[in-house]
Amino acid sequence: MEIVRLTEDYLGEFQTLYTEFFMELREKQGWKPGEEEIYRKEAEVYFKRSDLIFLALEGSKAAGFIRLSSREGCFWVEEIYVRPEFRGKGIGRALVERAEEEVKKHDSSLYLLVLPQDKDAIAFWKKLGYGTINTIELTKNLKPSGRSAVHTVELLGERFRIFEWKGGKFNGEERHFMELLEEFYEKGGTKEEFLKLVSSALEGWLE
Repeated sequence: MEIVRLTEDYLGEFQTLYTEFFMELREKQGWKPGEEEIYRKEAEVYFKRSDLIFLALEGSKAAGFIRLSSREGCFWVEEIYVRPEFRGKGIGRALVERAEEEVKKHDSSLYLLVLPQDKDAIAFWKKLGYGTINTIELTKNLKPSGRSAVHTVELLGERFRIFEWKGGKFNGEERHFMELLEEFYEKGGTKEEFLKLVSSALEGWLE
């Protein structure tokens, strides 16, 4: 396996991988995928604007990619993707490590965003030493979206909603907790009441 910086010679392979990434993502999200040509044009734009893009090659075949952008002086992982037949072979880790090597020439940190329902991705990044910081995404539905399958989660007592994913991997205890949270907030429970309940339970466990 070889990790290479994207060049014009491999642009077609990158466009195909980029398209596969979004087709898989949209299926998980339950969204209709965009037209393949749109994804291919996006991929070409990112290459031409000199994003950091690395390909993993297995023999003569492109097995995966990672793309980084630079925003406001910080480097961000925008996408990482390994084809299903090549997963479990350390290719994702190798792509990340190669990207980190490049970023270290310019900065001391690498950032990314992960959806909370993507448990596989969260576990992958934590295994590589990444931790959670700062970001909460907010939205307001300005018209019916057709996306009614959501879960209730919380952060320091604040109520948040996350979309259900096809093939979601929440275990029974996690789902039960989210169901209880949903009922708690639907019945008028407040942030202050939630924090008191949790603090009391933790104090009891620690005694």
